[in-house]
Amino acid sequence: MIYLKYVLSIILFCGSIYSQININIIKIIDLPVSITNNEFRPTNFCVSATGLYFLDSANRQVVFLSNNDDIVFAGGYGIDNDAFIDPIEILTSQLQVWIVDRTENKLIEFDHKLNYLRTIEFDQIYPTFSGIDDWGNILLQSEQEQKILKANPPIQNFNEFIDLSMWNDVHDCIKDVHVALDGSIGIMTCNKSVNLFNRLGKLENKFLIDNADNRFLIKLSNEWFVINTDGQITSIRHDEKVNLILEQTILDVAQMDGSLYLLLSDKILVFDVSLE
Repeated sequence: MIYLKYVLSIILFCGSIYSQININIIKIIDLPVSITNNEFRPTNFCVSATGLYFLDSANRQVVFLSNNDDIVFAGGYGIDNDAFIDPIEILTSQLQVWIVDRTENKLIEFDHKLNYLRTIEFDQIYPTFSGIDDWGNILLQSEQEQKILKANPPIQNFNEFIDLSMWNDVHDCIKDVHVALDGSIGIMTCNKSVNLFNRLGKLENKFLIDNADNRFLIKLSNEWFVINTDGQITSIRHDEKVNLILEQTILDVAQMDGSLYLLLSDKILVFDVSLE
């Protein structure tokens, strides 16, 4: 493990020597064999103070990997309360976990150990993206309605928050939506633009990015970054880039305490990222 960290540090230095982005690896989390060899294929994940939560959208399962290495499975096929049909995202806040079921237009709520709590149904908006802020407000982006809707805790009713039809270049083709912990929202489009909204839903800024391959949008501390699946990280405000040389494709990204978490097929890489 120490050797691998050393090699990665050299690779990162070579990739970022001409960039103003400082990136240092903090740790490598190897996913347990009981997860990776159990036909579970993580597609999405999120991070909390209690551990890591993974979603396999194809097999309709979720897994909790606690800080003590305990493993809990939930969901899957069937008609039980904790089953879902078309899961698109897993969210966590304040020791609770939610699965967003797009086709069923509902949220399945669990406690932090994946014990089923309740099902929350909402209007037929068929959300494409979702997110949660540090206060537990859940936001859903509906391509069908061309809106972002928001529900405050306790999560019950979703109300219109941002009307995306006001910006033609935004709702036309959205590649990613990220809800930051401070409640601000970033929307990355196929037109190679990133539109930033404040926590009140007001458009505050717009940036153009030159790489159409970017897949993920994330806010780390006070800076917004776009990331492609090969490991190129770009600061949208300063257009600074750094390339990580990875052996695997990035499946999803997350953050906690300002650190960047990259999900690969059998491990998670955790980085400290900052700008000079």
